[in-house]
Amino acid sequence: MLIQPFINPRSNPELKCLWEIAQISRPNHLQDYLMAVIRILSEYFPMEYSALILHDSQKDFLSVEALYGMDRDEHPLGCSRRSGILSSVLDTRQPMVLKNLGHEPLYHEIGRGIKRVDKIHPPMPCVPIIAESVSIGVLTTNSLYGPREDLSEDLQFLSMLSIILSPVIKDFQTKKNNPLAKSDNPKLKFSVLEESLEANLTEVLDRLAPYAGSKTQTGILDDIVSVVEKILIRSALEKVDYVQVAAAQFLGINRNTLRKKMKDLKIKPR
Repeated sequence: MLIQPFINPRSNPELKCLWEIAQISRPNHLQDYLMAVIRILSEYFPMEYSALILHDSQKDFLSVEALYGMDRDEHPLGCSRRSGILSSVLDTRQPMVLKNLGHEPLYHEIGRGIKRVDKIHPPMPCVPIIAESVSIGVLTTNSLYGPREDLSEDLQFLSMLSIILSPVIKDFQTKKNNPLAKSDNPKLKFSVLEESLEANLTEVLDRLAPYAGSKTQTGILDDIVSVVEKILIRSALEKVDYVQVAAAQFLGINRNTLRKKMKDLKIKPR
């Protein structure tokens, strides 16, 4: 059982801020999660800009996954991982300060004045996002404590924040890369599914009750099973972008069975 520690916000607002962030329930999208984090941070710090930059190790590419304070069309969205502070933070797994935007590949156009942006103010603290001893990204913001040269307080606080964010971000990343990943507790997940279906199907049967007499020969059960199968197959196909092999794997059936059911239920391949 998790016991909430006593926190005096007047003596340690940073700790209270981190505690509130740790209690955020996970939404479906990483951008929504970051926005929830930033909303809490903005109650304690003058937040203007923040970016979560993830590293694709296979392509050796940096991409901006979540952004606060700017629209995506105003901000550079990615670059190859080359020299620069962001690359050094990933390599060393140590927090650093980005002082010159012109020397940073991701911010090159902004630093050189090619693209005008008012909300990004160096020097900026940059902390690594580390999951399972591997750097998977970098979190950067404007100084949390206002314009200053010494960002040691910023780096210390953001390093603690990254410890909270890392497993959540890793989980989002895993689900994005592997939408067919199985639950850690399939029995519990099936129990929740069973309860949900039971409640909804009970309501359906109640609505069909007046017509039950006319359905005795065709069979209500067959009709409902067909409808449920059709919904499941369509949802599975949409989930994996209509790749039938992946949809069959997700549903736990072979590809030929899936094709036959799609034909019988008149589900178009796309």
